[in-house]
Amino acid sequence: MTNTEFPSPPAGTGHEAADGPRRPAPDRFFDAVRRTGATRTPDRWIAGVCAGLAHRLGVNPAVVRALAVLLVLLGGVGLLLYGVAWALLPDATGRVEAQAAHRGDVSASFVAAVALVVIDLLGGAGIGFPWTW
Repeated sequence: MTNTEFPSPPAGTGHEAADGPRRPAPDRFFDAVRRTGATRTPDRWIAGVCAGLAHRLGVNPAVVRALAVLLVLLGGVGLLLYGVAWALLPDATGRVEAQAAHRGDVSASFVAAVALVVIDLLGGAGIGFPWTW
């Protein structure tokens, strides 16, 4: 998939390889994430993460959503995973929120994804039942 929003660097920038321009490490990382084929979908309740993963895995989105809710309730790691996936998985247009933020385009969507991670990390054991603390 070619992403026109984040083009390759021009020749002569020190990122050339034997077969042409070499992209910076962050861009190569985000390109690798895109190659997984998992994307956030418009079939969403929050950010389309669960539906996107479900479509990639070939399962019903309700199954992935239920698993995410269980991970939040039984240990809190669900918020962390959802926030990270929200920031790293491309949307239907190919935009990766973490990559855009790295380039200075910080959106409300990226802030929300980071907020989920921070909430989970500050919660210690997470938002869960007392027996999971």
